[in-house]
Amino acid sequence: MDQNELVGCWKLVSLFYKADDGSSFYPYGKKADGNIIYDLSGYMSAVIARTDRAAISTEDFGLLRDEEKLALAKGFMSYTGSYQVLNDRILHKVEIGYIPNWVGSTFVRFPSFENGTLILTTPPVVLRGKSYAGYLIWKKRFVENKTSLKNSPFSSEIVALEKHSQVIL
Repeated sequence: MDQNELVGCWKLVSLFYKADDGSSFYPYGKKADGNIIYDLSGYMSAVIARTDRAAISTEDFGLLRDEEKLALAKGFMSYTGSYQVLNDRILHKVEIGYIPNWVGSTFVRFPSFENGTLILTTPPVVLRGKSYAGYLIWKKRFVENKTSLKNSPFSSEIVALEKHSQVIL
């Protein structure tokens, strides 16, 4: 597999777990939403959320009721870190994760490409007392009507960063 095939932003199409006996479940619902981003420098970020989460009762997170916080947590997942492409797998080395136990872990994903979609399959994992493989199906995102950042309100800052990029890097 070539890293260049992988680089970019991918939109989640479907996420489900399937057991050897054929049973399956959708941990974030059948209409989950998400993105996974791979960049050329070897970093990735993934976020997945249920689309049926209820709106919260207040914009002041400090005043949010515990049951609302729990409902938000049940419908959300994210992590980021470096990645490495090997022959038949991608290794996600978690640096920041929604679940603290993930930090320092390496997630293995087996990629395949079919008709413009990226399918990431997980190794078998025991969930709900059964062995399941996870299937994450992604479609490449493309930005239409790109606007150059050099024409943005931050253009002078961008130019300054470009001039000093060798020092920053």
